[in-house]
Amino acid sequence: MTRFLFIALCLLIPCMAVAQNWQLKPGTGYGPIQLNQSLSEAEASLGAPLSSKASESDPQSSLKTYKGDVLLLVNGQKKVLGITTWAGSARMASGLGVGSSISQVVSGLGQGLARGPQQVAYPNGIGFAYDVNGKVERVFIFKAEAQSALQGDRLIVAGKRCGDLKVGMPMSELQLAWGAAPVVDGKNHRWPDKFVGVLAESGQVAAITITTGDYISPKGLKVGCSRGEVIKVYGKAPDTSGGNLIYPHRGIAFYLAGETVSTIQVFSPIK
Repeated sequence: MTRFLFIALCLLIPCMAVAQNWQLKPGTGYGPIQLNQSLSEAEASLGAPLSSKASESDPQSSLKTYKGDVLLLVNGQKKVLGITTWAGSARMASGLGVGSSISQVVSGLGQGLARGPQQVAYPNGIGFAYDVNGKVERVFIFKAEAQSALQGDRLIVAGKRCGDLKVGMPMSELQLAWGAAPVVDGKNHRWPDKFVGVLAESGQVAAITITTGDYISPKGLKVGCSRGEVIKVYGKAPDTSGGNLIYPHRGIAFYLAGETVSTIQVFSPIK
């Protein structure tokens, strides 16, 4: 047994030594670390975590930091859901990675989707966080996303829209894109598979309800953020009914489960 452990450790040391040369693969992984890989398989390459904490947006998941400037998002079944790295040599086959400029990324991948201040993501499963000098500071690897009609840029704009789903648009246009809502309760129409619902009035979308973190505001607010983050952006809410944060004049409301946003609603501003 002792001999086996010694051999295993000898094999692990060179793996960790070449971590600086691992390649970024959008939607797939980073070097030997793969999405949906078991935690034990990932740690065979990374070693034991330096730190671990529960994810704020999902207490069943955890964020684990390792040597080699790697952070993993791991679910309750101990599977790798996401990979973050800030290793200086982390690069894609094209050469894009940590240290690349905004212009280099845009030239290679296009504009991408804004996912918060100085952050952009691409549907193929890679995202970048830029520093104050416009250089890639961190790279995120996640499951490639299938595009859906009306998703658009998936930006939440208070009083106006969520992606290309807009307050005031005809219900007929929405139903043409998504089909009839699987769940209808009075004026409320919901598409559970999309985690989106609308309030219909006079044949138009009067309000949009989002229960997924796939949509985000220009300042980084989304389902899963904290009460404090909302207040930091919008200030004290004029309406806190039920312990929620409602901004009638802005046309947006944040419904909370404890201290975490579980639902966001966008509607026409109330004067």
